[in-house]
Amino acid sequence: MITQCPACGTSFRVTLPQLRAQHGRVRCGRCAHVFDGFETLAIPGDDRSPDAGAQPVPVAAVVADERLPQRRGGGWALGVLLLLFALAAQGVYFYRSDIAARVPETRPYLDRMCELLDCTAALPQRPRLISIEASDMQVTDPANRGRIALTATLRNNAPTELGYPALDVVLTDIKDHTVARRVFLPAEYRDAGMDARAGIPPNAEVTVRLDIDSGDLGAAGFRLALLPAPTR
Repeated sequence: MITQCPACGTSFRVTLPQLRAQHGRVRCGRCAHVFDGFETLAIPGDDRSPDAGAQPVPVAAVVADERLPQRRGGGWALGVLLLLFALAAQGVYFYRSDIAARVPETRPYLDRMCELLDCTAALPQRPRLISIEASDMQVTDPANRGRIALTATLRNNAPTELGYPALDVVLTDIKDHTVARRVFLPAEYRDAGMDARAGIPPNAEVTVRLDIDSGDLGAAGFRLALLPAPTR
């Protein structure tokens, strides 16, 4: 059988097993053009065959293009690897808080990443997993009953370390009417000497204290709730 190079018109003598072995892809022995030998395949003597005056080149001149599929496969593999790397990097960025809580050893690497990306690897905020085990309000200065201290025992019910929540404090009068409300961030009630990145250990309790000057509001009671503290 004969096939013809569409680039230079050179005819080649080929066999079906030879084409099938290379999925039809052959390289022209004269112009090095790679083409599909099946598309121009013809039997000598039929209307599709090249002109008999064009003397067929020996079969040995047909060169299978074996390297092309390999290069194409390598390109796909590289593209897939780059895509997976990009997805992994994106996942680390968006779930950095959970990673820092579950794998504390990664904290230095996450901090370094955030230095470059202007973010923080703060511990996750899960106020619903933190319960208020006890709370109390006491006057700290008998001469000034507006100075009070709120204390609360917080329990982390999660199996991983959690960030300190924001405290939503509502002061009430003797009729339980609201006289003031304010949300306090962790930096406002935690001890100054504590590591700002430290959180509440898993399945552990911590006691926090908040000193408030309520002035002449006549605060006689309070309500306390936990909210997610903002992070970058």
